Amino acid sequence: MKIKKGVLPTLLGILLLTACTSGPQSPTTDVDPRNKTVLESGEPAELSIYLWSLSQQEFDYIAELAKAQFPNLTLKAVAPQTSGNSIDELLTLGTMPDIFVNRFSTDLKKRDLLVDLEDYIKKYHYDTNRLEPVTLELMKNDANGMVAGIPLDFAVNALHYNKDIFDKFGLPYPKDGMTWDEVYDLAKQLTRNENGTLYRGFSDRWMDTFFAQNPFGLSYLAPDEDKAAVNNEGWRKVAENWKRFYALPGLQFDAKTINKEEDRKVFQKGASAMTVWAMNMQDWNFNWDVVSMPTYAEKEGIGAPASVRYLYITKSSKNKDVAFQFAAWLTHDEVQTALAKNKGFLTVLKNQEIQKAYRQNDEIYRGKHVSSFYFNKYPAVAAARKPGLVSIDAQSLFIKELEKAILQGTDLNTVMRSAEESINQAIQTEKSK
Repeated sequence: MKIKKGVLPTLLGILLLTACTSGPQSPTTDVDPRNKTVLESGEPAELSIYLWSLSQQEFDYIAELAKAQFPNLTLKAVAPQTSGNSIDELLTLGTMPDIFVNRFSTDLKKRDLLVDLEDYIKKYHYDTNRLEPVTLELMKNDANGMVAGIPLDFAVNALHYNKDIFDKFGLPYPKDGMTWDEVYDLAKQLTRNENGTLYRGFSDRWMDTFFAQNPFGLSYLAPDEDKAAVNNEGWRKVAENWKRFYALPGLQFDAKTINKEEDRKVFQKGASAMTVWAMNMQDWNFNWDVVSMPTYAEKEGIGAPASVRYLYITKSSKNKDVAFQFAAWLTHDEVQTALAKNKGFLTVLKNQEIQKAYRQNDEIYRGKHVSSFYFNKYPAVAAARKPGLVSIDAQSLFIKELEKAILQGTDLNTVMRSAEESINQAIQTEKSK
């Protein structure tokens, strides 16, 4: 898709516009329209971008947008999977990229590579009031109170369903606003063996769908001390919800098939009625559509926690001003609209018209009920952990114990206790290093 120069807004116009629309707290008298930004000065500029959570295809589209607006800007992609491109290797070589695209700041934070962008926000009169508040809340929680990155887009999920299976068994299609109880009732009716074919009512990448994406603000680790926080009523509610979907009559799992990635393949093969984590959609040979993510009855209308991709500017960058200006440009209305329409980026802006542009030009989702992706509200952001506490992969330890409830028939109370003990042991091991 070729982008004509001039179609997208100039960077100076963006910064002036945000300065003028952000209210009395954002003065505009010190912004001189005669002073062009670095990008608009015409001077050659180069930025390197680490594609941790950005695909090469997405990068190429962004680069095309940028080239149309800023011919003097060269964007260089740094792929983490390429040999020699690990963060530590790049640091050793002194070639750390200017911008790091990821959902979390952990890798930069532990290497002291984060930059507090408050000075740049003030310097360029960047209006954070245009952003969905949760984007900044998540950022500050993750980055020890700093605004260390500019949000790019939300990752959102919805419930995909196979119309053919619902039609085959004469059941009504799912709809927006359903609870997990209602989805379970459908899954129970659709899980059956028909002429030697096992149909699943629901299958998914369950580790994320049920646990990582819980709407209760639950964490695997205590927020203010080095101890596990999984043996409680909140996590038990989530675990019970998960278990009932995998304990339906006729279902049998072993160590391989219980695996979250293996379970994602069932829906795409046409043998499951519902899933959240869609994959290989271009290969789906059945009729399908999508509705909003199921919610808990006591959290009606509240979906999964927000997940945001950020553009982190690294402390080692020699082009911090250019990097900030580029990141700011990516959050302008017209740029966010182009990304939403053509690449499925759910906007980080409050602008509802841009929300409605989501996937408009996406061939796979054309004609589908895409408004379901932004039907629910985001839950409150979970409390941040106190800085300096031990960090371990508690989720993997928790999941490993939970699998025993299905594979070995262990009761959930026992599983929750053993998970708590396993995580606490791992914490002590890490602290002793």
